[in-house]
Amino acid sequence: MISAVATVLGCLALVIMIATVVRVVMIKLWESARVNPDYVQSVYADTLEHKWSGNSRSPSALLGSSQPKTDEATLPLSVTATSTPSTTVSESAPSLERSELASPQPPIASTPTLSAIQNIESKRAAIEFTIRSFFAAADVTHKLAFARDPTRVRPLMEKYYLQHPQPHREWRSLGWVLPVNEPGYRLGYAQAIFTNAEPVSLIIEEMADGTFRVDWESSVRYSEVDWNEFIKTQPADPKLFRVIASKPRNTPSDAPKDTEVLEIKHPDDDDVIYACFDRRDPKFQPLIQQLQSGNWKDVPLTLRLCYPGPASSGSSTARIADVEGKGWLILHGTRS
Repeated sequence: MISAVATVLGCLALVIMIATVVRVVMIKLWESARVNPDYVQSVYADTLEHKWSGNSRSPSALLGSSQPKTDEATLPLSVTATSTPSTTVSESAPSLERSELASPQPPIASTPTLSAIQNIESKRAAIEFTIRSFFAAADVTHKLAFARDPTRVRPLMEKYYLQHPQPHREWRSLGWVLPVNEPGYRLGYAQAIFTNAEPVSLIIEEMADGTFRVDWESSVRYSEVDWNEFIKTQPADPKLFRVIASKPRNTPSDAPKDTEVLEIKHPDDDDVIYACFDRRDPKFQPLIQQLQSGNWKDVPLTLRLCYPGPASSGSSTARIADVEGKGWLILHGTRS
């Protein structure tokens, strides 16, 4: 009997020892598999922000990349990292750092240092109301009630929708929401999800009264003229475009000397052109900063482009007359 008891106790001890070893090993494996968000952000954030996926409605295409080593006052738009998960089923949010809306949010006190939409997750209801109403609006007047800078964009919107009928989108839900750092503005990203169309990423702005507005221009990649028409007619009068720019592998032979040349394409077209600018001109410093922050590869920009002569002159290199805004967003003054 004593021998049998000893055998049982020995087996039990062996089982307990094996179970303990297995448990320790599983705990170690689990801890090693866990992802530290701060580590991932520090290692991969710049790479994620600087790479354009080819989706012209993705946030990186709307605003461009961030974190250049320069004065904060001239930074391109950057995104604040957030660990708060969305309560709505949606596409994965990028790992990046008013209308007559009856918003439940109280007015925001004016402060010169305010940047980004604060506590954005707590404002999902008001943001969803604005974006859903923006897409549901059947005419320009109603859509302007939910758009940024309605007075300025009204004629642009009226002209645009004469040539581009509004697509019918059936609203499903609001996806992720993320704050965007830009001194003097309360900006953010939001994802609109539809049952009959691909999700759309939008730039939103929180106004001083607590309501929200959608940036219409970047949502449709507004440009003043058709890209193919611009290439064909080569106008000498500068035209505004939202484009994707990269440093070319080869500089065209007819490019003016002592100029910087970019390879430029329209997000909705495959035709590529070359455009040059004088990098010594102080007015192009914001352009250089945006290009540097994007590693000079697939950088979204808002530019005024023209040609040095008529189409018959034979010049294939356009000229960058001016740069407006940051990424595809035009900023006017501050909101703080």
